[in-house]
Amino acid sequence: MENKEDINNLFLSKLIEKSLFTNRQIQIIYNFKKKEKRPKEISSGAYYREVRQSKTKLRKLFYSILLLNLINVMKDDQITVLNSMLIKLRMFEDNHAKYHDKEITNVINVIEDLINRIIDM
Repeated sequence: MENKEDINNLFLSKLIEKSLFTNRQIQIIYNFKKKEKRPKEISSGAYYREVRQSKTKLRKLFYSILLLNLINVMKDDQITVLNSMLIKLRMFEDNHAKYHDKEITNVINVIEDLINRIIDM
């Protein structure tokens, strides 16, 4: 994999696989946020239904994070760890030429380990 888009797609697909969202929902959220046209393979009705469903899922995700923080299931230091992880992931994304499949798998494993530790705290 030499192309940044290929690496990002592989990395993002691994993250999507472990997320609450489907690949199609992520594509729709991304397109909607970037104000891009709907993909031609999706009918207008289906697209806007999925936009609505995706927004609802995002809204519930954010409320869940707030709730988990308020009942001390997700603590401030855990949010700090997640934020730190995001900063490192953005650096990973910017330095795509250095990485290939093996490193992506290692990064996913590190993320999984950190999330497991956060859950066990």
